[in-house]
This record gives sequence, C-alpha cells and structure tokens, in this order.
Amino acid sequence: MTNLRRVNLNLMPVLRELLRTRNVTRAAERLGLTQSATSAALGRLRLLLQDDLLVMVGRRMQLTETAERLVVPLEEALAALEQAIVPPAFDPARLDRRFVIATADYVSFLLAPAVVRGITRAAPRCTLQIVDIPANYAAAMRMGAADLLLAPDLGISRQPGMKRAPLIRDRMVCIAARDHPDIGARLDRRTYLRLPHATFRTGGDNETSFEQHLLHRLNVRQNDVVFVPNFMLLPQIVAETACIALVHRRLAERFAVMAPIRIIEPPLRLPDIEIAMFWTASQDRDPAHQWLRALLKAAATEA
Repeated sequence: MTNLRRVNLNLMPVLRELLRTRNVTRAAERLGLTQSATSAALGRLRLLLQDDLLVMVGRRMQLTETAERLVVPLEEALAALEQAIVPPAFDPARLDRRFVIATADYVSFLLAPAVVRGITRAAPRCTLQIVDIPANYAAAMRMGAADLLLAPDLGISRQPGMKRAPLIRDRMVCIAARDHPDIGARLDRRTYLRLPHATFRTGGDNETSFEQHLLHRLNVRQNDVVFVPNFMLLPQIVAETACIALVHRRLAERFAVMAPIRIIEPPLRLPDIEIAMFWTASQDRDPAHQWLRALLKAAATEA
C-alpha cells in the first residue's frame, strides 16, 4: 500500500482530468497547465500507481483497468475534500438570522431604508435591529451584541481586533429657524458663539459627541444650552427657539424639508466627517457578514 504521506496530492486533480478527458492536451487546457507539465504529471502518476493509466488503442487513448477502477472513488474523494475545505456558495435567501447594527439615528435615518429593502428582497427570513451605540462598544462587539458599528472613527480602529471600512463622507453645517432674528445672509463667528446651541450627545456626562470633539480640537467653546440623545430632535428645537445647531449636511437637507429651518455655512473651518463601519476580526470571513457589509456599502452610495 502506498504511504499517503509520500503522495503529492497536487497530482490528484491532474489525474481526475486525465481520467475524465482521456486526453493529455484537453486535460492540460482544463487545468490551465502546459501540455508538457501535464505529460510530466502523468509520468509521475504512472510511477506512483505502477500502471500506465492511459494507453493508445488504435488512434485513441483508453483507460487501463486500474484507471477505470479509480474513476468513481477519485471523483468522490476529491468532491468530499473540496466540500470540506471550500465553503458552500452563500445564498442570502436561505439565511435565517438577526442582524444588529449599532449607530446614531443620523446614520440609520440615511441608510436604513435602503438596507431594509435589500434584506427584505434578498434575505426575507432575516431581521434587522438598529440599536444605540453602547458605552463600552468594544466589549459589546466582542461579545456579539452587534454585527456592525457605524460611527466616526474616534479611536475605534485602535481597539484590538477591530476592522473598519469607510462608508459615508459628509461635512457639518449650521441650521437655524428660517426667520431667526439674529441671523442675516451670513453667520459670523461672534454671533455663532453667542447664540444658544442645541447639541447631540449620547450617554452620560463624560460622553463626547463628534461635534464636540471637533470644536475641542479647534479650541472653540460654544454656548451649549440643551443636549439631546438623537439628531431627530434638533430640527424641531431649532425651528421653535433661538437655538442653532451643527449637523451633517445630508441630514440638514432632509430637515429643511421637514421643518421651517434654513441651512447656513458655519463660521468655522471644520474638517469633513467620515462615517465608517466597524466589525471584529472574528466576523471578517463570515459570508453572511460580508454580504451585510456589501449591503451597507451599496446603501451608502444611495444616501
């Protein structure tokens, strides 16, 4: 009996094609090899199995008796091996799973409709849950509490085992009541700092929003008078009070349709904002997770 450890298993796919085609040239074409390389492999197989395997009968190559006996067991063995080491094709229609995405309402407001459409069409047995970003997001992600975290990268990617991909690029603008008495065609810096601000902030007193992070870097202290846990409260507060607010441009444009507000360029040099999606390394090769990430990327192009 041949010792399997001494067998070059790379020869087995070559043998399978030779048994299928009974032709060195056609086997080489199907394998993407040269004819000389395939002929050399046939020579090594003949030595290994101590049989000619393919012999010329008249003008055609025929399988030897030993080769005939190898056809079925070799096909079955290689098929079983391929099934064991190559994952089956992913079909979202057969998936039965709950996806959890942690993000602020700004991002879900922009992306959720397209994501929901994608899931209901392609994966009708799946459900989607959108939750607030947990305070200890890294631990929550490692424990499987969320599949994806969508947020600006305020150090998230520095967490061990965290993967990221860019999703949305935006910039901050100011919103105010359409008939605000203190704002003319432009908003100057002094007026901006003097007016009361409505500000998005999640969590407790120590939580810092991305807006506050930007202002801290610019050494700007604005007159924050109200903090809200979600962006959707801001247009109504701004429309009915003297407060102004910094929000993402895409959100401001949607707010302007919903409430009597106006969009104004802030008198600050603020950098663009990138919303990224984050996941753990353990989820990176999961076919269902890869499909979800592709769905988010497609939704971001529509937003």
